[in-house]
Amino acid sequence: MKLIHSLIFLVSISWVHSTTKFVLLGSLGDLAKKYLWAALEENLWNTDLDVKIYGASRHFTSEGQILLNEILEKLPKRSLPLDGLEEKLSRAFKKLSDGDKIIADSKDMANVLFQKLNVAGENIQDGVSGLLKKLNQSPQEIKEDVSQLFEFVSGVGKKVLGSGQKALQRFLPEFKAVVDDFAKKSPKSSDELMKTIKVLLQHSQSRFSESKDAAVALLESLVKTGSSFQSRVSYLQLKTDTNYAEFCKDLTDEQMIFYLSIPPSAYISVTEMISRHCQKNSVKIRIAYEKPFGYGLESAETLFSSLHHFVGNENIFLIDHYLGKSITQQIPLIRKSNKEIESLLNKENVHSIYVRLLEEVDCEGRAGYYDKSGVFRDMLQNHATELLALITADVDGPDFTAAKLKLLQSLSKPNQHQVVAAQYHSYQEHVGSRSSTPTFAAVMFLSGLSRWENVPIIMMSGKSQKSDQKDVEVNFKSGGRLHVNFKPPEINYNGRSLLPEGFTSDKNPYITSLKNVIKGDKTLLPDMNTVLASWTVWDHVINLPKNLLLHPDHRNMAVSRHGKFLIAGYTENPMEQEHVKFFNKAFMVSDHEEHLYEHVAHDVVRVIKEKLEDSDKDVHIAVSGGGTILGVYKYLVAHSAKNSVPWEKVHIWQVDERCDIDHANARDLKKFLLEDVPNISESNVHFMPISETGCGDITKYQEKFTSVNPERKFNYVILGLGNDGHTASLFPTSKLISETEDFKHVEVDTSVSPQRLTVNFDLINRSDWVSILVTGSGKRDIIRDIREGKKFPVSNVVNDQLTWFIDEILL
Repeated sequence: MKLIHSLIFLVSISWVHSTTKFVLLGSLGDLAKKYLWAALEENLWNTDLDVKIYGASRHFTSEGQILLNEILEKLPKRSLPLDGLEEKLSRAFKKLSDGDKIIADSKDMANVLFQKLNVAGENIQDGVSGLLKKLNQSPQEIKEDVSQLFEFVSGVGKKVLGSGQKALQRFLPEFKAVVDDFAKKSPKSSDELMKTIKVLLQHSQSRFSESKDAAVALLESLVKTGSSFQSRVSYLQLKTDTNYAEFCKDLTDEQMIFYLSIPPSAYISVTEMISRHCQKNSVKIRIAYEKPFGYGLESAETLFSSLHHFVGNENIFLIDHYLGKSITQQIPLIRKSNKEIESLLNKENVHSIYVRLLEEVDCEGRAGYYDKSGVFRDMLQNHATELLALITADVDGPDFTAAKLKLLQSLSKPNQHQVVAAQYHSYQEHVGSRSSTPTFAAVMFLSGLSRWENVPIIMMSGKSQKSDQKDVEVNFKSGGRLHVNFKPPEINYNGRSLLPEGFTSDKNPYITSLKNVIKGDKTLLPDMNTVLASWTVWDHVINLPKNLLLHPDHRNMAVSRHGKFLIAGYTENPMEQEHVKFFNKAFMVSDHEEHLYEHVAHDVVRVIKEKLEDSDKDVHIAVSGGGTILGVYKYLVAHSAKNSVPWEKVHIWQVDERCDIDHANARDLKKFLLEDVPNISESNVHFMPISETGCGDITKYQEKFTSVNPERKFNYVILGLGNDGHTASLFPTSKLISETEDFKHVEVDTSVSPQRLTVNFDLINRSDWVSILVTGSGKRDIIRDIREGKKFPVSNVVNDQLTWFIDEILL
């Protein structure tokens, strides 16, 4: 188990009237990555905060500290030597006989700098290799911590080399342009020739100097900061109850800030020890906790309840570094100050809202951690949801936190067809075992607030994408957009920047959040109630059944919205022949669940078009109820968006209905198909008769069917299959319905809506085409039993054009 070390700061900023002790708990490597680099960029240790770090750990006063010192000593302490570079460059320019030779030699000279930079990096690596051998004989805690620090130092080295390279890359094209320009001219005298050479030489030297200075300045800054950091840092072990008792025993009339960058599983126990030993007399404390805050709603409630019990809500500060980003903090400020933009943020003007946090990096090296969280817990429940609240919550009221809470509480709970989940191909290899953890997800929400009624909100995040894309996009019905981009940082409306003059985004978000804790400002920090509201929604999403798709490494998932559905990689291609087989003496299509919905929808559209090509008679389609049919609806909506379905000639009928308004199949048919396909005529949609008191008169439905459809048959029927073998509302206990009645009122043996209306088998079997769609892991046993010849209600479906569409995981 890793030791938890702490860095302890004495900060000169007054909280009330006296000095504040700042205790940073976490592993050395993790803290160095977040705060040592921030110290380099902001020179934090020398200016912003008057910091003194004290305390000692038994390990880090000896071997661990020696290893840290040796690593820091390997960093170059003076400018890189570039002896002879100018002389070599001058010689290159004297070779004027061949223009191409000039360019080639000059590029060779440019490479000299690269080589010298690389030598510096190799020297560091060689020195550290020896240190790593020492680490093998060190205690495990030191080995882990110093290895993390070395990883950080290696990252710094890459950044140093990059600084020199970027400057040279800017120089080389300019240099070539000057040489090309010179080659086009014919100098008329030796004086003119030498003058041109001198200008070119001066230009080149200044550019080489720029690239050298950029790299050297960064190295020297690091050495200076590292030295300052090293001279102030030692480590105090705060792990046990005794450690905290000893540390806090002499505290009186002081303010203390504890910043916890530790595993969340330790939050409650550490907080309890801080409360017991440090929160005494007139000592005042604040405790900052980094996300994640719980693993789900229940664990988050337990966490916050415990923290509140030990230290009180007023002393709890939650840290989400995305809210510490400079660009993030500008969102509510711009909304408040720009009335034109704010007046557009409503359902009358907004077409859709997207929050995207897509990353090119994959999970290699940290898949063990990631596999426990997945994309929903890693990015969507926290960062993406906080960003959504910033762009949509009411900023004009007195309490922005309360407004964010109201917005999050208004979010709908998506169904499984409003969620796309995927995993990149190499993830199984990276995690080292079979895993169903999604690494990409897109989720669509609707808000119950009147301001955002029917505005689709899509949040998506993923690893191993083609490139980084981290932004918030508000698309307006007018065609314009409000765009918040994180890399490069920008907020613009139709291309016009909204950022204030002089805006800089170089502030480290962890340092910004840290300063908010010191000031006691929670305005742009997560709130416990908003976190719980977020978990309420995301718990539901996480627990939904999902069709996990695969996507190639470092390729973007293609996700499109059609009505109230999200679809991954939609095409209008018919089913491939390789998926068509036989099952129970009928055709069978076996494929991934998501693809099955597309196959059925395409089949429906094919039959509609074929029937209308052969005759001008209307086409009659019958649909079942339940959750499975929603997957077909979303692809029918997608077809309709491409104007490929002549819905004005199509009648839609119900296969069955529950005589319970709250659970009626008609609700889904209206909400997820009719509302999103405006060219379906309401007069062509025929709902079975139910009311608040129960089933209506099914004979009237029969009369209407016979009147509208004299042939008394469906052209296409979509059925589902229950775990017990029932289809429509024809259950194992149902009596066979007489052939003269197409529809019947039945009572079934089920706890949900036992009173049902249903078609009979004869009407199903008279239909031109019948599809039975079977999805869900719970259907494996019934599919096996049907294959073995056992009889169930669905066995009574006998049709020459029957096709089973079966999820491949069931076979």
